[in-house]
Amino acid sequence: MFRLFLFCSALFLWIVDVNLIDKFLNIKIIMGISVYHLFWLYLLLEMLPVLFSRMNQESYCGKHLQKHFRLVENYKPELLEKAIQKNSQGAKRSFLFWIGLNAFLFLLYFLLDLNEGYVYLLFLFYYLADMVCVNLWCPFHSIILKNKCCNECRIYNWGHWMYFTPFILVPNFWTWSLLLVSIIIFIQWEYQYYKYPERFSSVSNRSLQCSFCQHQCRYNPKKRKRRFSK
Repeated sequence: MFRLFLFCSALFLWIVDVNLIDKFLNIKIIMGISVYHLFWLYLLLEMLPVLFSRMNQESYCGKHLQKHFRLVENYKPELLEKAIQKNSQGAKRSFLFWIGLNAFLFLLYFLLDLNEGYVYLLFLFYYLADMVCVNLWCPFHSIILKNKCCNECRIYNWGHWMYFTPFILVPNFWTWSLLLVSIIIFIQWEYQYYKYPERFSSVSNRSLQCSFCQHQCRYNPKKRKRRFSK
């Protein structure tokens, strides 16, 4: 709901005046600190628990870490190999889709000579879509990856660099520092996948199996019923 509020507010400002978003972000609060800086700090602090092992407490965004790995005894290596191939192909399709989508939107930015308000609005739309994918419907889950759930999602920690992608168009310390941290999270994730692929599949990692999963789930009928009965 918070992300929906941010997007709707920004959309309203952009419709009223394309320069209002930029003006709002540059409102000074105290000692040269603006609304812009507060948003930067909030978004940075949001990423830190994912980046540092000690702070990462959830298996869906921390399955690349040893502490979330529960070995399935005597699992079949050939099944893991099939899962790796499927996940790798899905990840490649997801990457190409995202690059293609943003290449088109960046082209519109230049052809229509849009201002930075467009970039921030696009970011907030992606920022909202990130939560929509987790809570309502995810095109990557349903169409591209066809994975079991978020807990087993091959590209779960891609979310940060994906919704910060529009910031490529706004080159300054604040935007690019957020993009840089998100790319570090992405590299960390991909390196761990390359080195420890067994951590990313329910074939070899019990933490990703439904019977051991502690998360509320919209894909499991029993958990969904229990979730909405609370």
